[in-house]
Amino acid sequence: MPVTLQPGPDTARAAENTQRLPPLERTTSVLLVEDEPLTAEVFARALLRAGHRVDVASDGLQALRRLRDRVPTLVVLDMSLPALSGTELVRRLRGMGHRKLPIVVVSGSPRCDADLTAAELWPGTWLEKPVKPRDLVAIVQDFTRDPG
Repeated sequence: MPVTLQPGPDTARAAENTQRLPPLERTTSVLLVEDEPLTAEVFARALLRAGHRVDVASDGLQALRRLRDRVPTLVVLDMSLPALSGTELVRRLRGMGHRKLPIVVVSGSPRCDADLTAAELWPGTWLEKPVKPRDLVAIVQDFTRDPG
């Protein structure tokens, strides 16, 4: 014989407690493209401590391969890379249809030295090295913050 459960005071209390649970936090995925191992490690640790998933690529071609497997929430990109420059990587990403993917460039050169238009970088920003890890984390969080 099937048993039918009727809502009672215990189920009402359970539902009430469930409604009070904090919402699940969304983690963001960051692709960090940096060929200098120490810089990559420092930035990756700071981003991990802030709750982001981090995938590190040491050159532009490796970054493209990683992007084919999984599209991150945001890319942190050094411009001086072996195998494929940061400029070429940005152009390929945009050409592949990743037009809304934020790109945070971390470069030793000023923005005016780059052969990138503002439209190619958007949405994104340019940071000149040296960049403090906490400043990078703050910028990443600004770009990944849920507007709702």
